[in-house]
Amino acid sequence: MKSKKGLEMATGTVVAIILGLVILIILIVFVQQQVKTTSEKYGKIGEEADISADKCASILQGSFCSDQACDTSKRYKEKIGMWKDCLSPKHCCERPKPL
Repeated sequence: MKSKKGLEMATGTVVAIILGLVILIILIVFVQQQVKTTSEKYGKIGEEADISADKCASILQGSFCSDQACDTSKRYKEKIGMWKDCLSPKHCCERPKPL
C-alpha cells in the first residue's frame, strides 16, 4: 500500500488557501462598503454646511426650517427671507449662539 500522507497534506493546504482567499475577499467587500457609506455621509454633511444667501438649513449657522414660528422661549431667532430649501409656509429659525 502506498502512503496517502503527502496527498492529504496537499489537499489540506489547498483548502486552507481557498478559505483564506474567501475570507480576504469578504473583508475587502465589507471595508469597501463601509468606506462608501462613510463618504456618502461626509458628502451630506458638506452639503448641509454649504452657506448661501437663499438657503436656510445650515450646520455652521445653526439654522433650520420649521413648520411653525420660531420658539422665542428657547431664544430662537427667525431669519427673514425666501429660502429655496424651505417650502413656502415654513420659517427659518436660528439657534442661539453659545456664550
